[in-house]
Amino acid sequence: MDHDEIPSLTPIPSHTSWLERCGTLLCPQDDPALFGSADADLYFDPVGRPRFYVMRIRRRPPVLKAMTRHHRVSQCLGSADAQPWWLAMAPSTDPGCPPSATSIALIKFQPGEAFKLHPGTWHAGPFIHERSALFFNLELRTTNEDDHNSLLLGQSLHLKLI
Repeated sequence: MDHDEIPSLTPIPSHTSWLERCGTLLCPQDDPALFGSADADLYFDPVGRPRFYVMRIRRRPPVLKAMTRHHRVSQCLGSADAQPWWLAMAPSTDPGCPPSATSIALIKFQPGEAFKLHPGTWHAGPFIHERSALFFNLELRTTNEDDHNSLLLGQSLHLKLI
């Protein structure tokens, strides 16, 4: 199927109020800074243990076929390479219900920006232009084993990484 036949998503900027439904945009702050609304208010399941690592992402086709969410953690992602990056997101839905195509947004993050996802936020990515990129990732040690809830979408979406 040609990309012209697949519905597409055009990115919206990271500095938009829509994003508040899915998490918190994290922008650089001068040090020292007191905790405030510009910070990630983190959630970790009481029996979970945090994991912070540098994740290597390889470029993948800009087609959205499925989305994932985590209920036990407020995952945080940020480019370790200071590159622009994209994340497809949708607000949380009831259990077993995938997000509707109309609730999905493609967000373009600028170098130096990170994002904290609310628990239950649907997401796919990060998507990148380069062959590979490094990302800081904060989640639980077992997120990929016992809190990786994925669902196929009813229809694929082409992602315009512009």
